[in-house]
Amino acid sequence: MRHLSKYFKKHPIIPSVRDMKYLEQAMKTEKSVVVFLLAGSIFDLEEAMSKAEKYDKLLIINVDLVQGISQDAKGMEYLAEKNLCDGIISTRNHLIKAAIKCGLMTIQRIFLLDSGSFKTGKHMLGDENIDSVEILPGIAAPYYISHQEKYQIKYPVIAGGLIETKKEVDKLVEAGVLAISTSQRSLWTTDFN
Repeated sequence: MRHLSKYFKKHPIIPSVRDMKYLEQAMKTEKSVVVFLLAGSIFDLEEAMSKAEKYDKLLIINVDLVQGISQDAKGMEYLAEKNLCDGIISTRNHLIKAAIKCGLMTIQRIFLLDSGSFKTGKHMLGDENIDSVEILPGIAAPYYISHQEKYQIKYPVIAGGLIETKKEVDKLVEAGVLAISTSQRSLWTTDFN
């Protein structure tokens, strides 16, 4: 994700699709280079990847939410071999490790509910060479960023959840967030320059 930072500086939004009926709208969003798929099933992935290629997007799927994907290394191998996505999002570190071995982009999702969650998140990350960490709720991302050095963690941060306005996006970007994933469709086309 770090290599996409120049794109995110212009438009920090990653459309997150929670309902397949909005997939086309997310893909047509001219300003975004990445789309997160948080819905559907394995049967939808071929069409989703075809649309991603058509609109020159990276398709990152949440393997914890998309139905029908085996929750093991073989599932990640299948996604990579069949070219069904460019990368994955997961809370499960063993899937992140398997996806890395398959050459997929990886985003470790961490729910930051309290200070103990930070330690759990650091343990989940281990020494993996992930592409990014997604912090939920997104409003906790500045806290995470301000404590990364203390816990010796340094990954690009995506904020997700509870973000609904341009003002909230601007505040997160000022705090050092790389990008914001949101299902708030009005933000998919908002100008941030």
